[in-house]
Amino acid sequence: MHLSLKDLRESGALDDLTSIKRGIEKESLRVDSRGLISKKKHPDKLGSALTNSFITTDFSEALLELVTPTFTDTQNCLDFLTDLHSFVHQSIDKELLWPMSMPCSIESNEEVAIGEYGSSNSGTMKSVYRKGLAYRYGSKMQAIAGIHYNFSFPDKFFQKIADFRGLTNQDLKDMKSDIYLSMARNFRRYEWLYFLLFGASPAFSDTFTEKNLDRFEKLPKGSCFQKHATSLRMGDLGYISEIQDNLNISINSIEEYIQDLKSALTKPHVEYENIGEFLGGERIQLNTSAIQIENEYYSTIRPKRTCPSGERPINILRSQGIEYLELRCVDLDPFSPIGIDRNQIDFLDIFLLLCLTKESPPLDKRENQYLKENHKRIVNYGRKPDLKIYFEQGEVKVSDLANSLLQEMNEIAEEAEGILFRKKNNLWKESLQIQKEKIEDLNLTPSGRLIERLIRDDMSHEELCMEIAESNATFFENYNNSTEDEFKKETSLSKERQKKIESEKSLPFEEYLTEFLNKVS
Repeated sequence: MHLSLKDLRESGALDDLTSIKRGIEKESLRVDSRGLISKKKHPDKLGSALTNSFITTDFSEALLELVTPTFTDTQNCLDFLTDLHSFVHQSIDKELLWPMSMPCSIESNEEVAIGEYGSSNSGTMKSVYRKGLAYRYGSKMQAIAGIHYNFSFPDKFFQKIADFRGLTNQDLKDMKSDIYLSMARNFRRYEWLYFLLFGASPAFSDTFTEKNLDRFEKLPKGSCFQKHATSLRMGDLGYISEIQDNLNISINSIEEYIQDLKSALTKPHVEYENIGEFLGGERIQLNTSAIQIENEYYSTIRPKRTCPSGERPINILRSQGIEYLELRCVDLDPFSPIGIDRNQIDFLDIFLLLCLTKESPPLDKRENQYLKENHKRIVNYGRKPDLKIYFEQGEVKVSDLANSLLQEMNEIAEEAEGILFRKKNNLWKESLQIQKEKIEDLNLTPSGRLIERLIRDDMSHEELCMEIAESNATFFENYNNSTEDEFKKETSLSKERQKKIESEKSLPFEEYLTEFLNKVS
């Protein structure tokens, strides 16, 4: 469903931009004082990784994931994330949080310990799922850190659109899903702009990959970089899987998305059949399908719905529709102690509104191929002067197209001025001005600034990361944490929750797993 800026204005839905909901899931790798991945278990002071609402682990015991609730106020969201970081820094016993997406030097997959979640069936399933990821992609790749940015509109926003379009309440669920998928398609079309402006992973340790490094330039002490790269994390060094690349899961409609996702979840893949489900009597993956569970599907943006424990997300999506969009392409910003800042969130919000208000026809095979090529060009060579990408019927200079999109976004920011920024500076317009300056001088982008610093100071990737990590630790030592008691309470409660889960009578794990896998309908 296409909604113009005029539609939003005339329906009154524009007024509900004040109630946009946003949440952040931020991953951070724990390292020791030498800058090596932590060998320690998940700290007891952080509670249960299985049941803590705010602090868990992603793949590895060392890969923390900090989770905010949803907020309608951007600054409140950032303040909560900052408080979380402060609490973590006080709880990790002189360890540091790696400030970049590309990890520290890791010599072997065995150095990356898989997350542990206790003896319950749900905890065991999380660990087995991660073993499967290790066998499929290698543990090193799973040490890459990123941010998930979750975005949704309030119910009243959709109700006003439905009333404006003359739709009934029965149509509301489908309309929501159509709107979110329309946004997701446009995000795919224009995500290159985000990578260009905010990509922050142009360098890495040469121990990270066994791939040929001839295309990369060398830094001191075994570090590499790609001169014009923006986000190597989102390229063939990071979250790219040839098997998943060939799944071609459609986001043209909720029905197609669910059908394609179900196929990926239920059809065995020969490569994973060759790995097997067991090794020496121990289960090493949940199944041999192209993706073990829904979360394994790697995409820059995913339609999501909050899912109760033990339920299948695909079933909840089918019955209740899309609730929010999850952006999975955000690199950690090493220039922010918490990996993201206000300017970046403001940009993402306007960018998603641009995706809402632009025409969004279905993606066909030809356009998908063009978008994959654009993606490769931008993450690997985005800051190359006069770079061109595919757009509509031909190739266009990146700078020209970027300026055109920023101008459209500026119109949205101006429209929102009286709603979001009454008697205050228009932070959206300020963010866009910063982005325009980056397009004029790509050395001002995070990737450009990182490369400039590494070359200027003849530093390795690890040296720069440790310098930033130590500076961040000092910052949080002097930080006044207003929610420390809340985090301590949640830590204690999470331990009690895990004990309760583990004390309850349950099925043998294999029966539990079979029942869970068979829930896909």
